[in-house]
Amino acid sequence: MDKKILKVCMLGSFSLEYAGKELVLDRNKNSKTTQLFQLLMLHTEDGGISKAAMIEALYGRVEVENKNSSLNNTIFRLRKQLRDIGLPESKYINIQSGMCCWDENIKVWVDVCEFKRLVEQVRTEKREGDRLQLWLKIWKIYKGEFLPDMIGENWAAVENVQCRDDYFQVTTQLCQWLKNNERYEDLHRISHMTAEIYPFDEWQIWEIDSLIGMSRYKEGLEVYKNTERRLFEELGVAPSARMLEQFQLMGERTSQAAGAIEDIKERLREKDAEVGAYYCPFPSFIDIYHVFCRMVERSGLSVFVMLCTLDYKKNDISEEKERDMSHALKKAIQSSVRKGDFYTKYNMRQYIIMLIGISQENCPMVSKRIEKAFRKCSGEKKSLQVDFYVASVGEVCESDGVIVDRRT
Repeated sequence: MDKKILKVCMLGSFSLEYAGKELVLDRNKNSKTTQLFQLLMLHTEDGGISKAAMIEALYGRVEVENKNSSLNNTIFRLRKQLRDIGLPESKYINIQSGMCCWDENIKVWVDVCEFKRLVEQVRTEKREGDRLQLWLKIWKIYKGEFLPDMIGENWAAVENVQCRDDYFQVTTQLCQWLKNNERYEDLHRISHMTAEIYPFDEWQIWEIDSLIGMSRYKEGLEVYKNTERRLFEELGVAPSARMLEQFQLMGERTSQAAGAIEDIKERLREKDAEVGAYYCPFPSFIDIYHVFCRMVERSGLSVFVMLCTLDYKKNDISEEKERDMSHALKKAIQSSVRKGDFYTKYNMRQYIIMLIGISQENCPMVSKRIEKAFRKCSGEKKSLQVDFYVASVGEVCESDGVIVDRRT
């Protein structure tokens, strides 16, 4: 790129570069002069932006006595700032027939404008090879959300949503093409980096697909476990059905790939065994539950399932507080339930425990131990409580898995 071009980046962060030197426009990232400059850059390929639209974007939600005068003052300050940071002498901003546009004497390259131009181009491109090259260019330009520091401004929020939707569409098409053509290394690189930007939009599904395609099942399992933990801890939700399918497939393939008996023994050995109940991910808990359903039918073993639910007295509890209470409940279950029992996290407020070889009469004793340990771990006395519902495995099977039998 010509060094005499002003390079403006607004995807992922805001930065300026001219003649190989990084420029800082304003220490205040949200100032009116910064927003004015960003709006001018956003519309460099549209013939500029009208003064009316500029005033609405900058002062639409602000009580200003004379908005036109305020805009003129902001333009004056921006011109001075651009001169002070080392750009060549210029008017910088031209105003004609009610339109504000950038002075073409200083050439600019704006990442979001290039991004939008390529998106429009790929929509009409018919040749597969050229379409692939355009997808890759679009994906490479997008470093993150449009002006993340400006998301609170309406004009930036609207542009952010449009750019993100276009990026999702293009990246999905790119990932699908790479998978169909078995280019798994490229698929892994692209999906992994996209998942870093958007960790809660299931780009890990493509990442796991790429690892399965390369027979790297253990790495795929790690991606699944990390994603599952993050979804539970930060959003309180379970992985999607598609991700669960991938988890099961990787488990099967990993088992098939383990050859030597010593490797199998090492993999079966429990690492860092803790005192108390055994915690397992929700998909593993489902498998264990199905096994015990069969055992109950054959042997008459007494097995109960207990659902523990945090019941908040206040609805306005913060996310941080909810995470802390969820962790306290997990610790309480871990320390209160026997080593031969299993438990899992269903969502941020609920845990499920499988109690092995226990009588119905003794279930209230378990819930009381958990309640006492929870009070101790959390320090909570009145603002919330833990509700317990219990059903035998046989009863849950008969009621299609709904744990609603009785309260302890």
